[in-house]
Amino acid sequence: MKAQLSLTALAILSVIAPAQAASFALSQANTEALDTSGWECRRCDGPDASGTVGLSAGMVDSSDPHAANRFGARDGAAVGINADATLNGEADGRLDLKADQLGMSSGYGQARYRDNHLDAQFDYAKLRTVDAVAQTEYGFDGRNLVGLEAPIDVTLEQRRERTGLGLAYQDAFAGLDWRTYARYQHESKTGHQASSVSLNKSPVNITAPVDTTTQTFNAGAELGGAQWRTGVSYQGSLFENSYSGLYDGERGAVQALAPDNEAHQLALTGQYRLGKTRLSGRLTQGWLYQNDTAFVDATGVPSGITHANGEVRTQGANLRLTSAVGQVRLAAKYDYADRDNRTPVFAYDQQLSIDSLSGTARMNTPLDTTRHRYGLDASTRLAQGVALEAGYQGERTERSHSVRETTEDNTLWARTRVNAFEHWDLALKASYGQRDGSRYQASEATSSEDNALLRKYYLADRDRTELQLEIGHSPLENLSLDATVRFAQDDYSESEIGLLDAEDLGYDLAASYRISPSLNLHAFVGQQWIESNQAGSQGFAAPDWTYRIEDRFDYAGAGAVYSGLMDDRLTLGADYQYTESRSDTEVSEGQPYGDYFQWAHSVRAYADYQLDLRTSVRLDYRYERYYDTDYADVASDSIPGLITLGDLGHNYNAHLLMLSFTYSL
Repeated sequence: MKAQLSLTALAILSVIAPAQAASFALSQANTEALDTSGWECRRCDGPDASGTVGLSAGMVDSSDPHAANRFGARDGAAVGINADATLNGEADGRLDLKADQLGMSSGYGQARYRDNHLDAQFDYAKLRTVDAVAQTEYGFDGRNLVGLEAPIDVTLEQRRERTGLGLAYQDAFAGLDWRTYARYQHESKTGHQASSVSLNKSPVNITAPVDTTTQTFNAGAELGGAQWRTGVSYQGSLFENSYSGLYDGERGAVQALAPDNEAHQLALTGQYRLGKTRLSGRLTQGWLYQNDTAFVDATGVPSGITHANGEVRTQGANLRLTSAVGQVRLAAKYDYADRDNRTPVFAYDQQLSIDSLSGTARMNTPLDTTRHRYGLDASTRLAQGVALEAGYQGERTERSHSVRETTEDNTLWARTRVNAFEHWDLALKASYGQRDGSRYQASEATSSEDNALLRKYYLADRDRTELQLEIGHSPLENLSLDATVRFAQDDYSESEIGLLDAEDLGYDLAASYRISPSLNLHAFVGQQWIESNQAGSQGFAAPDWTYRIEDRFDYAGAGAVYSGLMDDRLTLGADYQYTESRSDTEVSEGQPYGDYFQWAHSVRAYADYQLDLRTSVRLDYRYERYYDTDYADVASDSIPGLITLGDLGHNYNAHLLMLSFTYSL
């Protein structure tokens, strides 16, 4: 056989290069007599395209606009564009197109061009989130709240629209790589949100308007060599609110809304690598201003003062060091953040308090904070398939004009992972943390609370214990099982009034089974319980009542995918998911709080049919059965004199039917 192959090779060579049959070099081949007209690669003449583009059209049927949060489309007809495609040009240019439900109530689209030097990106996104349909007795004329003759329905929703443009350019010069970039983004948010004001010394619930824009811009330059890299960058934002406040005619302002503000930050970064050691750092300097918005009401404001002239300066630094010593990998980190509030201090006359009129004067208190974070991690492999990690995390925070000027958090943690056993993968992580600090001092200058025994949970002494176990098992080649168990406990042992303790327990189970090359099954289930105890004082002295809060979250689901039907043209899939959450509060004295309860059934089924080599059509059906109720919701006419937004709960069925056409490039 070898002799036959050798003779065949010699025969070919004698045809290609009869004058130099002894040479095997392609450069010596005589190609003058060859007909190369049929060697043309027609596919390479034009741009190379891959991926898919498609169009979806369908209908949503729901009695509650809340369904848009899951379906991404409001009630009625919906049309959207989908894409995940790449177009490669004749040179090194590449155009990526991505879209997901672009054109619907919530959708996203992006176009990005890249070559060896240029990177340009344009993206557009819409997001619509719906809370509920409220009944309000007050309208808004652009400045004043206006009483209505009859309540009207207003949808509490937020509609965001974002547009972004980014440019970057990179090249090499004198052995150094350099890159410069810039990005601009504009986001508008409109809609209504639930709020409350005081009218004629009575609380009134209203639907407050939302109409804001946020512009962000960042730019920078980077320079790097074989072992190092450095860069400088700028990031800025500008926030503008169309409404500075809500007014009640001649009575003046009843509520101040988010004021216009701007923020700027400069950053210097650097990184250096030497062998197995890497050092990186970052320095930042920031400025925040709120000085373009006048007070919504001049009552109580010192004469001649029209703006708060808010100013805050920030400074930051972080340092990271990683290295390997023998079989041990070490990592050290340090972060520093300082917030210096330079807002002018004025004495404001407090004309109205919650309970009565008062003639006292209050000065605005600029709060300054300084935070230090530091940590050390180490990891090593004890044996084949056994890894160990351990570390320490510390944080020290200093605050001015606070009930506790200094807090210190210290946490130790360890994690081990074992995959030495066949078909098993085990991981266990444990941590213990403790927080203490300076003496707790409640005074008029640092706290608005009336009880000196009250402890704010984020400042109080706390002991925290956390455990997490992860188990992965593959008893069969086509079966995988995963389980995670989590436990956390917080103990506020030094608190008498406020949060006393909290426990968090949960687990997640998941399974995936490939019955055949055509049929895949999966299922999952999980639960979480959060229980906490708090204490209060009706007499503003020692604790005389307690309440216990029990929160519970459950979820479960299953699904299947069946492919290979109708000569490998048809794929069927179905998924089901159930979620439930509830919150119960028990009070030791008096009537217990009502319940919060929510559950939802969700079903999704689809059929994907391949029409030909490039085109496919897909039919999707989605269903949601949703219900929730909250004891805090009060009907608008249930209590005389109390103006609410009505019952904001949900109880609905929603359906979505969508037909999608997809073309493969």
